[in-house]
Amino acid sequence: MTGGWPNASACWGRSATSSGKKESKFWNSALQITAYGQIHETAFRPWQSDNIPRRYCSADVLLNDGTLHAVHYSIIEDGGFAGFGQGVEWCVTGLDRNWAYNPRCKAARP
Repeated sequence: MTGGWPNASACWGRSATSSGKKESKFWNSALQITAYGQIHETAFRPWQSDNIPRRYCSADVLLNDGTLHAVHYSIIEDGGFAGFGQGVEWCVTGLDRNWAYNPRCKAARP
């Protein structure tokens, strides 16, 4: 595992698109991300070097209901389907409806 993959903003599109699909499919909601900004890396390989390499990032998003939220996501080397490519895990603060990353998306951050 090399730890070589795109920066924080390069993988942003996957999180933004997945958010709308998740809201629509699982929660019967029309919420979608309409704008984003302040994309930045918060950590790169925060643990010892023999763990799976991850790049942790955060951004601010504006939803179509006019509310502003923070989103935290991680880019995981070989974390894609069946271990191929990069995987992205993400959490929109205040919209973690199944509490997978509670409290306030803390488990989605380093």
